[in-house]
Amino acid sequence: MAEASEQARKVDVVLGEGDKNLLYDTVTGPIWRKAVYEPVHGGWEFTNIAGARLLDAVATMFRIGPLTHVLEFCSGTGAVARYLNQRAGCSVTGVELNSVQLATARRARAEAGPGLARVSFVEGDVTRWQPDRLYDLALVIDSLTLLSDPVAALRNARRALCSEGWLIFSDTAAGPRMTADTERQAWDLDGLRPLPRHPGTVDLFASAGMTDVHTIDATDTAVDCFQTIAAALTDRADELAAVATAEELADWHVSTHFYLDAYRTRQLTYWHGCARRPRRASSPTAA
Repeated sequence: MAEASEQARKVDVVLGEGDKNLLYDTVTGPIWRKAVYEPVHGGWEFTNIAGARLLDAVATMFRIGPLTHVLEFCSGTGAVARYLNQRAGCSVTGVELNSVQLATARRARAEAGPGLARVSFVEGDVTRWQPDRLYDLALVIDSLTLLSDPVAALRNARRALCSEGWLIFSDTAAGPRMTADTERQAWDLDGLRPLPRHPGTVDLFASAGMTDVHTIDATDTAVDCFQTIAAALTDRADELAAVATAEELADWHVSTHFYLDAYRTRQLTYWHGCARRPRRASSPTAA
């Protein structure tokens, strides 16, 4: 764990300090809806790459149902929590630090009425937050790369899981052709710190005390996502011009084509996976 934390510190030194969390205050805006949510996710406000495809697979594989208690780290505006609750009837607790996104999630939950009574959102830094109950399943989707200390977050997720409970994750990792320029631009654009190149990513989970780590290379999903966004930026240019400035749209084109090229050339890779919390010891104080 010490080595992983030191690696994260070194990345911050190289890339520079700064609160990149503010970049995500605009995810409820019209550009996101017209360029991402509608064309990529069928209207759902998923800010992750895989969207419903991943969530449906998780719900089926892990038999999520009304008796399942799910924890989501970095829950953002709450789309993942709402989707899982509506699809499977499970209880979902989302933990989010960004106050703007947290307010949006709580507002959407309130507007939905009793239909989302089993969904809740709490404010917290996932590297420090402590649960007041145990969960059957934990999710961290496209979020570890935004954290300065992903191992600390994974350790907290482990603590929050029931004995032999599963953590589900998806995220971006450095690819075999990663360059320093790509790493820098990912930080500048989105505050992204790509996870270590596979199998180094697996080592992060082992450092956090997780076992039975399984991963699937889903880079093709990332390519498809950014191809769809690139097409929407072109096909819906007139609609977007009515809701955004030329500078904003130029930034979107730059960002989209950067990621499309980075995933296509495998400078960046995208992974799905899961890891198990080991069986809890008999001692009630075991972490």
